Amino acid sequence: MNYDRILIRYGELSTKGRNRSKFVEKLANSIRRTLHDFPNIRIKGTRDRTYVILNGEDGRAIIEKLKNVFGIQSFSPVIKTNKDMDE
Repeated sequence: MNYDRILIRYGELSTKGRNRSKFVEKLANSIRRTLHDFPNIRIKGTRDRTYVILNGEDGRAIIEKLKNVFGIQSFSPVIKTNKDMDE
């Protein structure tokens, strides 16, 4: 299966309160630094998770690098789909 992104969960960072966004941004910066060898990726954050959009990069190699990023609770390769259940 061809995954197009990696979903990153960061657990307790989302419960930090007013300064939560600073912790999430620090994690996103750590992810960017770790994945600097992959120029086509894009990192997109939401309130309680972050996505690494692969844009054709090697997802398996990226997963291996993400295993070493402090602050990541878990991650999963995913495929973005429409909300239509039949699809």
